[in-house]
Amino acid sequence: MKKSKRILIATFAILAVILVVGYVLFGWMFYGYQSTDCKERGKAYRIRAERLKRDARTTLRIGTHKEDVIRFFQENGLPVSFDKGLSEYEGTIYTRGCAPAGCGSDDALLGLRVKVDSTGTVVGEPVVGALYTNCL
Repeated sequence: MKKSKRILIATFAILAVILVVGYVLFGWMFYGYQSTDCKERGKAYRIRAERLKRDARTTLRIGTHKEDVIRFFQENGLPVSFDKGLSEYEGTIYTRGCAPAGCGSDDALLGLRVKVDSTGTVVGEPVVGALYTNCL
């Protein structure tokens, strides 16, 4: 029993050494190279998402009327739809950015939703979602 335990420990130690050496020697292969174009798309995507969050907070305040809500969606290039079940306006676009390592592609989405009452007046804070779609 003692000998088999030593063999097991030695096996795990050897595997750990192999993994560490392999990572040091070949880890660069898993680094996601990002071209200049990719980085520019990523920067533009981040800026657009941040601007949408900021503008939504300042423009879509509680009490904002239906016409102003629809205009905000249109001015920001978001298709607007009304979800009766959730009583909210929502819009999502699919775009490209520069995804971090671990993502299958640079595909991303940018969405906005805001709760409204029966007359279409804003009753809750707007929610902006920005994420890469093919990530682990």
